Amino acid sequence: MRISTSIIFLILLSLSTTWAQGPIDGYMKAGGEADFAFSYGYDHYEKYYLGNQLQDTFNRTYQSASAFLAYGIEDKLNLVVSIPYMWTDKDNRGFQDGQFFIKYRALEKKGEQSKFDLITAAGITTALSSYRVSPESDNPIGERPTILEARFVAQHNWYSGFFIMAKTGFSYKIKPITQSIIPSLVRFGYGHSKFYTDFWVEGVVAIGAEANEVPLGQEGSTFIKFGGTFYVPIGKQFGAFVNAAYTPWGRNIGISPRLGTGFVFKILPPDK
Repeated sequence: MRISTSIIFLILLSLSTTWAQGPIDGYMKAGGEADFAFSYGYDHYEKYYLGNQLQDTFNRTYQSASAFLAYGIEDKLNLVVSIPYMWTDKDNRGFQDGQFFIKYRALEKKGEQSKFDLITAAGITTALSSYRVSPESDNPIGERPTILEARFVAQHNWYSGFFIMAKTGFSYKIKPITQSIIPSLVRFGYGHSKFYTDFWVEGVVAIGAEANEVPLGQEGSTFIKFGGTFYVPIGKQFGAFVNAAYTPWGRNIGISPRLGTGFVFKILPPDK
């Protein structure tokens, strides 16, 4: 028996912050179903690439508490929402950058031993509060962006529980500067009725970005990141997870580990 794909969806969604992955993956919610996740994330670095120059004079910690929703409008059409609250110190905190997506399954092909899905999504990332930004702060939680988003996902699920997913897309930042961003990600893993685990590698390229003067300036980040997740169900509708990620290289990015934990729960329509 495989673990519920709706629970997997929320585990992966819980990694969505300014620095990791985004909320679109290769799973769809059935019509009328709603899944929720609440997570805590911790990110610390002492080294930061300002452009290509590695600086070791920083000592920054970012923490976040995030809420996520995935709702099945129809079996092929989902609503995905991510709302993070982030803080670094008493002067730099607040609701950060929310993400709002409509997700559509364009193709589903079932075989005897596996299933293939092709999924598209469109949405927007926008600041949820007037938090302090550079240059008014040298320790901001973000840049108050407005970004138009498009994603394309291909995922192959074996009925044994193994899966592999590839994702790419395009982000067009229209505020505070105009900039194009190309994200890509590959993930593979295994889900069972007793546990779920995965490993992923992500690359993000901010086209034409210059060197920031302070972390989380306005020029965008280019980076390589990898990480993983481990989840254990608690009953039929609840579960808990831990995840971790690490950034070994980039431009305008901290060289840091990220740790996270959280729980998920699922609400079924009355007729199920």
